[in-house]
Amino acid sequence: MKTKSFLFENLYLRMVALFLATLVWAIITGKERSYEEKTIEVSPEYYNVNPSIVVSSVIPYNVRIKVRGTSNQLEKISEDNFKIRIDLERIKENSRFNVFAEDALQYPTDIAILSIQPKMIEITTTEISTREVPVKVRYVGQLKSGVVILERRITPNKIKIFGYKSQVFNINEVEAAEYIDLSDITKSETFSLPLKKVKEIIRFEGNDFVTVSIIVENKNDISDSKTINK
Repeated sequence: MKTKSFLFENLYLRMVALFLATLVWAIITGKERSYEEKTIEVSPEYYNVNPSIVVSSVIPYNVRIKVRGTSNQLEKISEDNFKIRIDLERIKENSRFNVFAEDALQYPTDIAILSIQPKMIEITTTEISTREVPVKVRYVGQLKSGVVILERRITPNKIKIFGYKSQVFNINEVEAAEYIDLSDITKSETFSLPLKKVKEIIRFEGNDFVTVSIIVENKNDISDSKTINK
C-alpha cells in the first residue's frame, strides 16, 4: 500500500513536470534542426598593397551574401565572420580588373552559401608618387608700431607629399590652411598651423601641420628691449 501511495501521490504535478520537460526538449532539438536563411553585407578588404598604389575605386562597395544554417548557427554569426580579402601583391601600377567575390570569400565552413550578389567586384588602382615641396605660410595685417620681426622659422620648411603620379608633379608648394595676423603679435610667439590638403594630395609624410616661430623685438616693451639688448 505504501508503494502504491508513493506512486500516485502528487501524480498530477509529476505529469505536468514531465510534460514541461518534454516540451522544452522538443523546442531545443527543433531549433537545432530547423534551418533558416540570413543576408550578410560585406565590404572588400585588401592586403599586400604596394606602397606605390592606392585603391581609387571599388564597385560595388558592399557585397550581399545569403547564407543558410540552423537557428543556433545563424544566431552566433555576424558580418565579422565573413571576409572578402583581395591580394594586391602583383598590382604595381594603374590597373582596372575584376575579382570573383566567391574566390576571395572567407566564411565559417559549417554555413552554406546560397547566393552572392554581385558575383564580380571591379577594382581600380592608381599609381602614386612622392615629391618634396616648400611650405608657404600666409601673413595678413601689419605689425604694430615699435614691433620688429627679428626672425621667422618654419618647421618643416619643406614637406614630402604623396599624390597621384599624373598630378603630383604639378604641385610646387603646400600652403598652411590658416594665416597669421601680424597685427596681433606683440611678443615672440610660436604657431601650429594645419597644412592645406588639396584634392591632388593623398597624404603628407609625417605630421599634417607646420610650426611657425616668430621672434620679435617690441620697442614699446621696456623689459623686452632690455632682454634683446642683453
